[in-house]
Amino acid sequence: MSLTFENRVSLVTGAGSGMGLAAARAFAAEGASIALVDINESAVRTAAEQLVSAGHKAIAIRCDVTDEAQVKAMIEQIVSKFGRLDAAFNNAGVQSLAVETADSTSQEFDRVNAINLRSVWL
Repeated sequence: MSLTFENRVSLVTGAGSGMGLAAARAFAAEGASIALVDINESAVRTAAEQLVSAGHKAIAIRCDVTDEAQVKAMIEQIVSKFGRLDAAFNNAGVQSLAVETADSTSQEFDRVNAINLRSVWL
């Protein structure tokens, strides 16, 4: 079976570097139009510009994936630009601080869960 993303639209969070950028490049190589999303606007713009320069369809979107209003606006921007959304690679994530669980703060717990769990649900 051969899968292709030709004429599909994909979004990748955490696409400014690392696994997210690698995934965005892979989607683009398979023919997808890509929405690269990251909280680091400079990094995501540079990544999208590289894909566009290589002949791919790509846009950069700065988004805090823990903010429901920003996530809604991101989806609206993707649909406005490309007409639809076919796939999402919810890659944005963080690790908690390396401390004993009893020594962790509720703020750190909430931050990690907002990025790693709630943002995927949003």
